[in-house]
Amino acid sequence: MYLEIMENAASAGGSPASRDLYEASFTALDRYWGLRSCPVLFAAFPGELGEAAARFDRIEYAGLSYADFSTDAPLPTGLERDDAAIIRAVCAETIAPGRLRTPRRSYPQLELLYDPARRAYKLDEESYPYLRASTATPDTSAPEDLLFDTAVMLSRYRYAISGADAEAPAGLPVDYQRDLLVLILTGNDPERAFDYLDRTGFLDRYWPEIAGLRGVDHSKDFHPEGDVWRHTMETFRYRKLPDLRLSLGLLLHDSGKPIAVENEGRRFDRHSELGAGQARRFLDRLGFSRGIADDVEFLVLRHMMPAVVTRLPLARTRELMEHPLFPVLLELYRCDELSAFRGPDGYYRACATYRQFLRNAKNPYRCADGRKIFKQFLE
Repeated sequence: MYLEIMENAASAGGSPASRDLYEASFTALDRYWGLRSCPVLFAAFPGELGEAAARFDRIEYAGLSYADFSTDAPLPTGLERDDAAIIRAVCAETIAPGRLRTPRRSYPQLELLYDPARRAYKLDEESYPYLRASTATPDTSAPEDLLFDTAVMLSRYRYAISGADAEAPAGLPVDYQRDLLVLILTGNDPERAFDYLDRTGFLDRYWPEIAGLRGVDHSKDFHPEGDVWRHTMETFRYRKLPDLRLSLGLLLHDSGKPIAVENEGRRFDRHSELGAGQARRFLDRLGFSRGIADDVEFLVLRHMMPAVVTRLPLARTRELMEHPLFPVLLELYRCDELSAFRGPDGYYRACATYRQFLRNAKNPYRCADGRKIFKQFLE
């Protein structure tokens, strides 16, 4: 039997229409714990697949174990989510009082549903105690779902996971991999998930660009935190928000180091350029949009530039500081510096230079470099 847990101890009134979507799985659990929403949304549709095809204008059948169909249509009933989000939905003839028929059963916490019309959570009575438990124990009968669910649980929630290690299955589709990466990177603790995927062999099999960061030694004078893998994982600890573009930039910013060749004393010569190419190939292979791939390629290519904007002439930095992603680049630089225990001084200097540039750019009596303009007084 399902329990109803009302938000704010009151109903919003009325029952949802029979063809509305319910938040489900990670999306419902994110709402329950008050977490920032993710671009990949999970929903339950109280009907058959044919009804769903008639209900939504745009629908795709991705062949994923955790979704009967996908749509990019806005969620109905006023759910506060990004209109451009991908919705992964399962079908069920009824939601309550019967049990939701879903293939996602690795963890009892993922049985949670959210009814937006009634502003109520629905959960099987037997699963309710697991919601606020400190540990999560999975059903290991479906390895494909187990790997996905465990990695996301580790990244997004603080449950201690036991007995979840398994060998990475073969033949996982691209949509599965992209969803997994997005869910991990928009969680608060992606390093927990990546360490788990490393143990299962998933990284070696599917994401060799990330696996290749292991064992690439840094100079201890500049990176006392460890090799490139440990440095990359450390950067996530300093994010202010788990923004997807920033997080992809952090994950891939040093991906050129494993393939860099030492040149004239530079251990990782041209690693930014090499990493930008690695990042583009990786994101294209996983089917990310061109916009995201372009943005991340820019972040990886320019990730060392904030360190020198205070020393270079404006002619060489103006185009960079005018770029709409420069604030994100500054944030990547901050995370990069702090993860190496160098402190924020370089970041603060770069921010001061950027603020001065913006002030001068808005001042009609000064050039972008701060010099006064006298022409208008001579006319």
